[in-house]
Amino acid sequence: MNAIHLGTNYLWISYESYILPIELLSYNKSSLFLGIIAFFGTAIGVFTGLVFGTLSDKYNFGWGRRGPYILTGAVLIVLAIYVNQLLTISLAGILLGYIMIQATSNTAEGAYQPLYVDILNKNQRGKATGIGGIFRLMGSAMGYGITGFLIDTRYRIYVLILIAIVVIITASLTASTIKKSDVIIKQKKPNLRKLFLDMFNLKHGMKNYIYVVIGSFMVFSGVIGLSFFELYFFKYILDEANPAYYVSVAGIIVLTTSSIASVIFGILSDKIGRTKILLIVTIIGGIAMILIPEFEKFYYFLILGSAIGISYGIFMSVSDALASDMSPLSEAGKFMGYYNMATGGASSISPLIYGMILYFSVSYSIGFKYVFYTAGVFFFIGFILFLKVSRDNL
Repeated sequence: MNAIHLGTNYLWISYESYILPIELLSYNKSSLFLGIIAFFGTAIGVFTGLVFGTLSDKYNFGWGRRGPYILTGAVLIVLAIYVNQLLTISLAGILLGYIMIQATSNTAEGAYQPLYVDILNKNQRGKATGIGGIFRLMGSAMGYGITGFLIDTRYRIYVLILIAIVVIITASLTASTIKKSDVIIKQKKPNLRKLFLDMFNLKHGMKNYIYVVIGSFMVFSGVIGLSFFELYFFKYILDEANPAYYVSVAGIIVLTTSSIASVIFGILSDKIGRTKILLIVTIIGGIAMILIPEFEKFYYFLILGSAIGISYGIFMSVSDALASDMSPLSEAGKFMGYYNMATGGASSISPLIYGMILYFSVSYSIGFKYVFYTAGVFFFIGFILFLKVSRDNL
């Protein structure tokens, strides 16, 4: 069921950490352009995910509620990857291509986010999201390992072909796995206008759900936006001659520790509670983030990066389980679409913030200090919001 996470994360780490930054590297204002393109592309992608999550709640075709949307999104991703390569001759083309990839990816994501609610009981979701975390992190590791090592070689042409193949295979595995459980629920279908307005109606939700979404947005902002600028950090701050190689090495090491922690604490969250774990990992991640710019050496980056990776891996699986717990079954696509806005919104806004910080700073050295301090503050704000959720649930 979780296979699709591998495919989409392979896609996004490849684009965020290598393909998009390299496409913009020749421009004088590359950091600013990177932030702007990430902002607009991801913002449109997030809205697309909410639309298709809500659509899959009410409008079904083929054999099920979610599977047909997942497969359709995967096919559209492959087409978008191909078209994107035809558009990279200009900034406008790069932006348009990135928007297409975001929109098609979120077509599939909007449909698979509710699966934990649709198919699993509450006491299974921590374990399931932990396993989902492994698939996400495996996909990220493939991005760092395969794309990172091929992007500067004569085999670069195979990068996009491999991504397309993996996306189709993993989407097919997910769709076929859930087929028997992906039952169409017979219900009155609203007209499209009412459905659009209903996307923003939270009357059936819990008041704390909004704190979970905003808190998750803050923590995700502390991590996700940094992946766009890793290449620049290794090139200009750590002064590595082959930054893509070191991004890959660091990424694989960090993700290995992160994936193990994701499963262990995902399972534990079913037993000891979600919010307790979330409070601890947000503090650890925030402290490690603030310390990174104080030690501009690769091995220090690995140590602190691993601490951040562990906290992020745990947070990713446990917050997903918590959002699933709080989502009503009849509107799981819509509510998990809101949770997806935390991830997607972070991917949209945080690169813009970090890109502007780097652009307006007098040097990359000072700029990256402010970037990591800002990321740490995001973690601490997330801690405060989850503290409120924890107290309200006492």
